[in-house]
Amino acid sequence: MKKSLILILFPVLLSGQSANLPLGHWAYGFIERMEARGLVTGFHAGTRPYSRDRAAAIAREIDRAAAAQPGVLSATEAAYLERLKGELADELAGAGIPIEASEREPHLASWQWSDSRLHLDALAGGGAWLRSDGAEEAERRVYQPYYGAAARGRIGGVAFYSDSRIFAEWGSGKYGQNYDASLGYPRNAEADSSRATWDKSESYFTFGIRGIGFEYGRDNTAWGPCPDGGLMFSGLAPAMDMLRLTYDAGPVFLTWFHGQVRGKPDRKWVSGHRVEFSPFRGAAFGIHDAVVYADRGLEPAYLNPVMPFVFSQHSLGDRDNVVFGLDAAFSRIRNWKLYGEMLVDDFTSPWGLFSNTWSNKIAFTLGALWTDPAGIRDAQLRFEYTRVDPFVYTHRFPSNVFENYDSGLGSDLQPNSDRLRFRWNHWFGLRLRGGASGRIERHGRGDRRTSHTEEDGDVKRFLRGTVERTTAASVHLESEPVRDLVFRLEAGRVGVQNRGLAEGSDASWNELLLRAAWNW
Repeated sequence: MKKSLILILFPVLLSGQSANLPLGHWAYGFIERMEARGLVTGFHAGTRPYSRDRAAAIAREIDRAAAAQPGVLSATEAAYLERLKGELADELAGAGIPIEASEREPHLASWQWSDSRLHLDALAGGGAWLRSDGAEEAERRVYQPYYGAAARGRIGGVAFYSDSRIFAEWGSGKYGQNYDASLGYPRNAEADSSRATWDKSESYFTFGIRGIGFEYGRDNTAWGPCPDGGLMFSGLAPAMDMLRLTYDAGPVFLTWFHGQVRGKPDRKWVSGHRVEFSPFRGAAFGIHDAVVYADRGLEPAYLNPVMPFVFSQHSLGDRDNVVFGLDAAFSRIRNWKLYGEMLVDDFTSPWGLFSNTWSNKIAFTLGALWTDPAGIRDAQLRFEYTRVDPFVYTHRFPSNVFENYDSGLGSDLQPNSDRLRFRWNHWFGLRLRGGASGRIERHGRGDRRTSHTEEDGDVKRFLRGTVERTTAASVHLESEPVRDLVFRLEAGRVGVQNRGLAEGSDASWNELLLRAAWNW
């Protein structure tokens, strides 16, 4: 009788919930630009991915701001806003916002019945990387095509999403069979090592109950104001199987998830909490923590969505890898967004956090986004500096390294590194974009899998000894001649001193990237 009652009440309790915008979606860049321009705020930008419902609410706010301030948007920005509204036409239905028919999101096939719908898309694309002498032999020619399909829809109160792709790669290197997760994502290889193939899928379903969003499946996560370099979760590692809960309480947004990451051993888990709040217009703050643990099954203490992990792991014997962090973003100055993030992997005491002791393992990022710099419309300039102390992300138990499939869950920088970079982007219209970027990156001895030993001493030695220094600059042009068919051409120059931390081992090379992506 109780089971029957649950089955009857469950559909009634479900509330509308949408799928997410994939982390690589162009809308994130446009929304951040509107945030810096002061046209939208308070939408918890540091907790990604956004649900399509949340993105639709942001689009409504931008649309209202544009209507209240005629001429505030350039012609190109207005075109991107129309494209965004068209992409979110399902979620904006009934909102009273006009959407141009030509900008509605196209699909290979769509069906709608009652309160359910299904969209199907075909996917194809790939890239070619061409590098001159000086680059590693295996990287001088790389060709990587893919094809696949995506499905998105809703059945009653349950939304679902699936993006599945098959990849191949060949070029100047040799490819080996790999099913060891600690060496990277699994892939097959031809008998003569000339080519590798693999597949990926991000697939999940979501639903809501009394305002709480539930998601289960394979997806990714990114926290903090840095668009592609979050220190705790950057979204750069492969997606993981997870259960995620979210709750939007107006000025406060709560997130908890528990997922499985792959490496050695096979039973390896990660869990995280995040609280993001906007106390006043143009300001957002985030507090988050995470834990990686392994060599056992699910730990009930880490399934508790409200208990801080540092207390949980102390009660469990202080054997797991706990990290926590803070971030802040300000867009109070017109056309500017200033942001920063700090991650603390370990520390001796709160009052000695910034001492030079090796166990104070800290990483931080400071950044600024300037839109329409010096009055140049439809352009933007970004500066970022990131530093990752020695031994950040490491742990005395190798199984607790902060990574998934040999990719860091946080920054793509290894421990004992820093990077200064800039990016210039200019939109020449809805279908043509260009820009330039540059970076200076330094790396000393150390990596995520090498923990501290007695021989390292008690003092933090940032960039001591031989340092690998990388300098790179590039320009790019991106064209979209047909809706959702995008071509990208990028040309650059890279120089490395002391490559591989070998004193005097210097190299430089030119590189050319050709990329295409089609969502039909």
